Amino acid sequence: MKKKIFAFFLFSTLLFAQDSLLFFSGNKEISSRELYDALSLYKPYFYEFYIDEPVLEPKDIELTKEALKNYYKSRGFYHSLILHAKDDNSITILIKENSPIIVKSVTHISALDITKKIPFKEGDIFDANKFTQSKKDIKLFYANNHFCDAYLDAKAWIDIEQNYAYLTYEAEKNEICHFRKIDVKATKNIDSDILRSILYIQEDELFSTQKITKSYESLYGYEGISRAIIDTNVDADGKSVDIVLSVFENEKSIRTQVGAGFSSDEGAMFLLGAKDRNFLGNLKTLGIETRVTQVKQSIKTNFDMPLLNKNFTGIEVGYENEEFETFREDRVLADFFLKQKFLPYTFKESLLFDKSRTYDSDDETLFPKSSLFIVSPQLELSYDTRDKILEATSGYFVNAEISGSLKSALSDASYYKFKANGGYILPINDSILGLRATFGTLGVSDGYIPASYRFFAGGMYSNRAYGYRKLGPTDAKNDPLGSDSILEATAEIRFDIYGNLRGVLFSDNTYLGNGSIPSYDNGYYSVGFGLRYKTPIGPIAIDFGFDTADPTKQYAFHFHIGELF
Repeated sequence: MKKKIFAFFLFSTLLFAQDSLLFFSGNKEISSRELYDALSLYKPYFYEFYIDEPVLEPKDIELTKEALKNYYKSRGFYHSLILHAKDDNSITILIKENSPIIVKSVTHISALDITKKIPFKEGDIFDANKFTQSKKDIKLFYANNHFCDAYLDAKAWIDIEQNYAYLTYEAEKNEICHFRKIDVKATKNIDSDILRSILYIQEDELFSTQKITKSYESLYGYEGISRAIIDTNVDADGKSVDIVLSVFENEKSIRTQVGAGFSSDEGAMFLLGAKDRNFLGNLKTLGIETRVTQVKQSIKTNFDMPLLNKNFTGIEVGYENEEFETFREDRVLADFFLKQKFLPYTFKESLLFDKSRTYDSDDETLFPKSSLFIVSPQLELSYDTRDKILEATSGYFVNAEISGSLKSALSDASYYKFKANGGYILPINDSILGLRATFGTLGVSDGYIPASYRFFAGGMYSNRAYGYRKLGPTDAKNDPLGSDSILEATAEIRFDIYGNLRGVLFSDNTYLGNGSIPSYDNGYYSVGFGLRYKTPIGPIAIDFGFDTADPTKQYAFHFHIGELF
């Protein structure tokens, strides 16, 4: 009996030891989250309460300490001391970082200016990973300037007694390279001609890795492709490069999507959809999606078909019902389009059929009950160089849309509508400056258009001192009327606070008018601040905006995921 009790106790102890929580103490220059990542352990964010905290088995303590010591060495801390402490519930890695290796000198000889590709200056802490990456960046820099086989000799001398690093870079260019043969492998359901048209590489043009990167971005823009490989083979003379493209289709063509969320503009949101990502082959897609929020409900089906030479065609048909402060509006839409994508440019030409109905109006003089049919040709141009969409750190974008119609047996109005917006994101030291401007104008010369075609300001993507679509002139019931023209400008400074937490200071300014251009005599000016918490799906954002004319009475709170631009 005693043996059984002892065996049970031993088994329980070993089982419990396997679940020892892992913590770090004493680390200053390197965050605990980075140390978890270095050990291939996932540290859940505060909202991921359903994920277990990282653990370590006692038998792995010494291997873990050795791995951390090597990691610290790669980050320039050659004299770090790694110990540990253990109790019944946890293992704590005790870290004494000690003095790091400091970069004493950086020299370079290069035919091209590689200064911006060297991430070190005198006085920096040496980082082996950065040094390795800098060599790749320099080779890539030469390749983007058409030298596919450039010579690079980079060395780092480490003096562990004086704690100094001496860095040298020597680079030489070879002959200018060209793309030569391009071999595209067809798949069971995707023709080689379609795949070739997706690439941004052509035979006999100058070699550039940027064109290969753009080709990858273009290929992965198609959901029917699960994996793409662009093999490059440099000729023995170093003057030409052969390309071989291989792609792999998604084994499961049908993808379903279910989502839920919340934003201060639309309230609670529910999403349900399904899409065939390679409908009848050649990367055609057919999908249906329904999206329900507190202010808008919609169901849409769409069909997209890629053509040769980066052209696309398709149709989207759907139903929408939307609630405004003063009225409600539902519509049946059909949009036939032709699109061209020459990254970073996108052009779209479409013909929109809009059968709309205005109902439940609180002010039938301004927003009368109506049933209208509008046929509108539309043109859209986009240019986007941002490095990321949800959390951009550099780049700029421009988007312009123009639509209109002539009153006829097919359309109930002669009108035009133009809207343009652009933004610029500039990194400044450890902060990011974001600038954005939006201009819109609307004119009706004959007939009537749906009330929703007007410009409604206010909200997280507009002026953050106001609620969603609650800025501007109002009627006798204090409900917003909308405007025929708008100009909005935003400036933001984004900066780190601690760890994954960032701060934002912003200014939003709005001008509205009932003519072709807004009135600049009476603007709406606001300032505010916000917090951003970085997560894998984008930053969780909270913003507080205040009207400068009356900050104690006119203010608003906004919640969303992702940066606004």
